[in-house]
Amino acid sequence: MLLALAALAGCSDRSGRQAVDPRIADASRPLVFLTNPEEPPCSYVDASGQIAGSDVALARRIAAKMGRKLAVEGVPFPRILPRLREGTADFAISTITITEARRRDVDFSEPYKSGGGCFLYHAKGRRPRMSQLASLRVGVETDSSHDLYLCFHGCDPVRFDGLADSIAALEKGEIDAVFFDAIQLKSYAERSGGRLAVTPQVTREFYGVAVDKRRPDVLAAANAVIAGGGAE
Repeated sequence: MLLALAALAGCSDRSGRQAVDPRIADASRPLVFLTNPEEPPCSYVDASGQIAGSDVALARRIAAKMGRKLAVEGVPFPRILPRLREGTADFAISTITITEARRRDVDFSEPYKSGGGCFLYHAKGRRPRMSQLASLRVGVETDSSHDLYLCFHGCDPVRFDGLADSIAALEKGEIDAVFFDAIQLKSYAERSGGRLAVTPQVTREFYGVAVDKRRPDVLAAANAVIAGGGAE
């Protein structure tokens, strides 16, 4: 009996040690950070070929808070949450809307920014309205909150892997509008030379840092930075 209890205790102890993610213990490993670099001003590739923007700046402050190096990876938005679930990345910032459905797969920090979706369209064309959705070809990013929102309101959107692809389709006349975060769409409209315009904001959303559930240390650091005003 004593031997059996000792064996069980040993198994319990080993499983406890195995449950600790080795990435937490190894401070020499850089934090793997994901973002979609097609979303200026939040995330984009600068003139030197480096990924920059406000989302990347926040990620660097989180890494600095932890005293860790940061490895920045640019990936299409649909791959971000799967990578966190797989454990091949530690956290992500890419104007990711906090939803209860997503909380099943990743942890979220407190909101670091609020915003919402709007339509981007040709300035000389018909201005999109929610009441017209059934007759419009609207581009969205696959698996985004905007995709779900339009489907809920009776629209069958045209899905793209990235924002840049949807805007290219809009420029070619393949779709009538793009529905995405107002922050980025306003930036594209401002740089279009007057060709593109945006509608007023349609939705209200809150964005959080998405974190691998096995990285409570990263979540704590993200919340500390946000609480201290480091997300501004």
